[in-house]
Amino acid sequence: MTGRTLAGQVALIEDDYTLVINRGGEAGVVPGMVFAVYSVAAQVVTDPESGRELGRINREKLRVRVFDVQPLFSRAHTFVRTDDFHGLLGLSFGTEPYDGTVGDVVTVDVGDAVELVSAETRTLLAGWPDR
Repeated sequence: MTGRTLAGQVALIEDDYTLVINRGGEAGVVPGMVFAVYSVAAQVVTDPESGRELGRINREKLRVRVFDVQPLFSRAHTFVRTDDFHGLLGLSFGTEPYDGTVGDVVTVDVGDAVELVSAETRTLLAGWPDR
């Protein structure tokens, strides 16, 4: 990648672990890229003194790693850690502590924004299911 931002939107929720991004090979997407998923509606920050809007905060919902790239779209899986590759989550687009207790559930919607956060690609593990 050349420093340009690669962004798009969630085009389809395929299943509890997989979503489709509306950017593919023609946009420069390759397997292994990591995208952050952001809510469509950013939180408004308002000055309590003046009531003036100071700006908006886009909160990251989760990150996904691309495993299948087509010319116009890509399929991506959720995974446990965003700083290292640890495979798929075993739950619906959410976070689960390593002790097996249920964590916060994250809802991903069609139209949510996605933005490339890591172009570092790694060899995908052989035998991964193509859910």
